[in-house]
Amino acid sequence: MSSPVRDVRRLHRRLVLRSLRDHGPQPRADLARRLGLSATTMTKVVAQLLDEGLAGEGDAAGGRVGRPSTDVRLRADARQVIGVQVGAGTVRLGLCDLRARAREVRSFGFDVTGEPPERVVARIADAAAALAERAGDRLLGIGVAAPGPVDPEQRRNLLSVNLGWRDVAFGDPLERALGVPAVVDHNVRAMALAEARYGDTGGADPLLYVYARTGVGAGLVIGGRPFRSGAHGVTELGHLRVVERGRPCACGASGCLETVAAEPYLAESARAVLGRDSADPLTDLADATGDGDRRAGQVLDDLVDRLATGLAGAVNLLNPALILLGGVFRTAPDPVLDRVGDALRARVFPVLRDTVQVRRATLGPDAGVAGSAAVALDRFLYDA
Repeated sequence: MSSPVRDVRRLHRRLVLRSLRDHGPQPRADLARRLGLSATTMTKVVAQLLDEGLAGEGDAAGGRVGRPSTDVRLRADARQVIGVQVGAGTVRLGLCDLRARAREVRSFGFDVTGEPPERVVARIADAAAALAERAGDRLLGIGVAAPGPVDPEQRRNLLSVNLGWRDVAFGDPLERALGVPAVVDHNVRAMALAEARYGDTGGADPLLYVYARTGVGAGLVIGGRPFRSGAHGVTELGHLRVVERGRPCACGASGCLETVAAEPYLAESARAVLGRDSADPLTDLADATGDGDRRAGQVLDDLVDRLATGLAGAVNLLNPALILLGGVFRTAPDPVLDRVGDALRARVFPVLRDTVQVRRATLGPDAGVAGSAAVALDRFLYDA
């Protein structure tokens, strides 16, 4: 049972670690002022972090006036977590440092229709075991970015519409296999957290992250914390209806945003318009539009219209300062993103039109690995 004194010490430790993560190296005096802690308290906390190897000290960078000072800095390589992204037929996992940067990424494919989820979890455990061996006693735990809502304890993936999975346990089997704690979160919410914590977002808050691949998912970060509404924290932007009497969706409804904005639809449209398969259908459709292809232009017009309609609902309800588009939109040409932003602003409440920005995601192709690592770092270090 914890004591009040121990709880206060843990709080101070968390505050200092978060400040070093978010604001970089700082002199002890600056840290104390920023956090409202006494010099004596700061000395004790820093001494503990130095002893644990989580922090280091060094001369401050030049440019400061007055006596030279010594900065306290986070040692990002002092501990590691394993981040796992589960996608539609693929798994990517990496060994990540205290800033969620993956030093080693591995991947494998699986048969969505023929391989049971328990087998996929066992393969994740095998792949993670090799990474855990490399980390040794520096390993804090493992995080999983799951394709769908999770239980309140963040142990199980409750439903993955596009994989046909229900109530898949990740936490218990991974903990048994690796001997370290595990945590599970919705994949796109995890990516949103990673962007807010470690991406190039300029501190935008609230931040809405939209990821389009097999489906269209969304994650929201408010006040630096991931938004988990209700029992399961579901934010299903992809299942907003944007087309009346539209295409049937895997969720059982019709006309959902993901039926007209996800990768399968874009690939099908590019094949019909261009007469060939495309590795990057959105870019190829944009190029064909620029060359005067009217059918490609109509596909893009429809995409922009429907995506902006879905995003406008989110903006009017949630008022994000920044919307990041990832997945197939991460490599979209700038004019496509500009058109989405313009169409969105024409649809939202007037006072919001000049405040919301639309940009491409910043963390690259391993955003899911970084996201699952960010969830694990929060659980096992920064909020521990």
